[in-house]
Amino acid sequence: MKKWPYLLALAIIFIGINLFLLEKKDSKVAQLHFVPKWDMVKKESLVQSFSSNGVVIPSETHHVYIDKEAGFNQFLVKEGDVVETGTPLFEYSTSTIEKQQKLLDAEIERLEKEIESIDASIQNLEAMLSSAETDEKASEQKDDQIQVVPKTASYSIKLEINDKELTKEKLEQRIDQYNDQKSGYNDEASNLTIVSDTAGIVKKVAYDLNNPVITIVSSQPIIQGYLSEQQQSKVKSGMQTLTTTHLIKGKMKGVIEKVGTTPKNDPDVDKQSVYPYEIALDKPNPKLQVGYHVKSNIITKEIKDAKVIQKNSVVHQKNKEFIWSLDHGQVKKKEIQKGLQVDKNQQIKDGANIGDLYITNPHQIKKPGEFITSLKITKIDKQAIKTVGLKSSVKYILIGLLQK
Repeated sequence: MKKWPYLLALAIIFIGINLFLLEKKDSKVAQLHFVPKWDMVKKESLVQSFSSNGVVIPSETHHVYIDKEAGFNQFLVKEGDVVETGTPLFEYSTSTIEKQQKLLDAEIERLEKEIESIDASIQNLEAMLSSAETDEKASEQKDDQIQVVPKTASYSIKLEINDKELTKEKLEQRIDQYNDQKSGYNDEASNLTIVSDTAGIVKKVAYDLNNPVITIVSSQPIIQGYLSEQQQSKVKSGMQTLTTTHLIKGKMKGVIEKVGTTPKNDPDVDKQSVYPYEIALDKPNPKLQVGYHVKSNIITKEIKDAKVIQKNSVVHQKNKEFIWSLDHGQVKKKEIQKGLQVDKNQQIKDGANIGDLYITNPHQIKKPGEFITSLKITKIDKQAIKTVGLKSSVKYILIGLLQK
């Protein structure tokens, strides 16, 4: 038996019912929304940053000076040498030590004579104090109670004695310091060796003995760059950074250590000001060299586990923002509170939860209602369809069309 008459009749019934529903007043079919695309509220980390060019420089520079009056013997390091704290840098000759010792002896002798003079002055002042105190006491014992000698006389003498004793104490301290220096010179066997007080790399040695004779730079590199006026207002010490260079693979984490408050260039009405900044790297790559040009991403804001949707899915209406959500077969308007926006991602502070479904193209929706989506042919279970008979198929189609 041919099935085409039944199929034709089924098609006519299908078309007729749809025409009836479309023309019917207040028909629910008119409120159906076709939703081709939607997405889910996701949990992501949002990072707001900008990139800035920079260059690798040493974190510190130390200069070593020489006493030109002293007798220089020889340098003990050369340019490029790695030095530690205590590494010998250069040495003076023995004659210099002897000369310094004689100078110290002369200064000590001068100070000792000055102390002797002060001791003599103190003795005289103490004699004057004793006499003044005797006169003041006798004056107080007179019957008419008229003080012949003012009481302030002894007080002034005491102040002067104290001042002399303080000066003497300072001179004795200076003598002790000079004696300590003499002891240090005596400890040197033949030459007075000057050692480094820092660790780093010898950048320069001035063989002509022009100060500074040695320049030591730190082996710990930092990144230096410049910020525009707008960028400088956003950057603060402590912000995280990621630095890269085309010469080395990988990213190097760091932190903003310094942000300049005065511009590099002289302020000019017709020119934008730029401000220096420095980045301290957590673990510098051993291959990173001073002078390398790098690019650093400065993270100005970071929110972990943020609720994120697509920026274009937000609808603005009467100073409010909302999204069209999909909830149990219904398109619903859901008011939200926006947060940080990064590129095409928009944070939601309030109004939606992780896993909520929403329409990514909201401008096709005018009002709430039911919705339908595209038929996914590839997801239909063909084996299950074969088990459904013709009568059952017609039944299910009619139920789907007529169900209110």
